[in-house]
Amino acid sequence: MNKQWKISLAVVALAMGLVQSAYATQKAATETTAKPVTATAAAMVNVNTATVDQLTTIKGLGPKKAQAIVDYRKDNGAFKSVDDLKKVPGISEKLFASIQPQVTL
Repeated sequence: MNKQWKISLAVVALAMGLVQSAYATQKAATETTAKPVTATAAAMVNVNTATVDQLTTIKGLGPKKAQAIVDYRKDNGAFKSVDDLKKVPGISEKLFASIQPQVTL
């Protein structure tokens, strides 16, 4: 085999290695960044800033209870803790326990 042919083969092999390496890097980057957001993170609603419509996205809260939260917040100021939701008329201990994982301040 002549010298020029060996150099050509080496260049092709090197190019194939670079392409394979770039593909593996891209695949790894895609797998790392394409992780789904957890349901908990996606479902968190800030009770100090949420509108009635946003509050109704919380499983277990309908429009009346969502409005009660907004009214309570308007009359009493921002919630200092999530536990303050228990002070809102219509929010029972049972309902609070079911919505607590979905809310934040």
